[in-house]
Amino acid sequence: MPKYSDSQINGFIDPENNSVERTDKYQHKGLTYIPEGIDMHKFKADDNAKITDLMSSLFFGSQGFFVSNQLNEILNSFILSNVKVYDTSIFFKESILKYHFLDFIRTSDIVDFSNSKFIGDHSSPLMRIGGEEISVLSFEDYKEKGRLLRDEKGFAFELIPVKVVLNYSSDMLQFPFSGLKYVSEKLKQKIEEEKLTGVVFEETDIEFYLDQ
Repeated sequence: MPKYSDSQINGFIDPENNSVERTDKYQHKGLTYIPEGIDMHKFKADDNAKITDLMSSLFFGSQGFFVSNQLNEILNSFILSNVKVYDTSIFFKESILKYHFLDFIRTSDIVDFSNSKFIGDHSSPLMRIGGEEISVLSFEDYKEKGRLLRDEKGFAFELIPVKVVLNYSSDMLQFPFSGLKYVSEKLKQKIEEEKLTGVVFEETDIEFYLDQ
């Protein structure tokens, strides 16, 4: 059996151009958006990679995903608020694969903070004991109360969303306070029906509601 690297996309077709400045644009850990003018057509997949509809990558951290045309077409039939799509090229052996990159725009206006529910608890799910509920009025309030919580109990604690009320609909989203991506049950079912590859779902314990 061939051994696959942890990331399917892990290089450029022009590795001689791997300056620190260039690498920082693609791999900066604090990246929250795709820089303007960045070249999205020189990515290289590992020769031992298994080509899937969603490809893992060393680039852009948790900012988004590389997805196939088939997966992108499915996404086009759903509501994707705050997701920007880039055309990309991935070189694999002697082939050029046409893919897309989903850039998740972390905006706070999708969350109705005052009607959502947060608790102060350990950041690790395995160590949570059920913290006290903390009222949050806005994203700025969320950041400030999170800071006060860490000052009081340590950096391992944060405000955990238990119930999230959305101001508008989106079948795929990322909150400004988390690197996790969430999809609706309808979108999950469609991806599973089409038997698309490279996608793994985990059930969340957050209760989601849409503000009517």
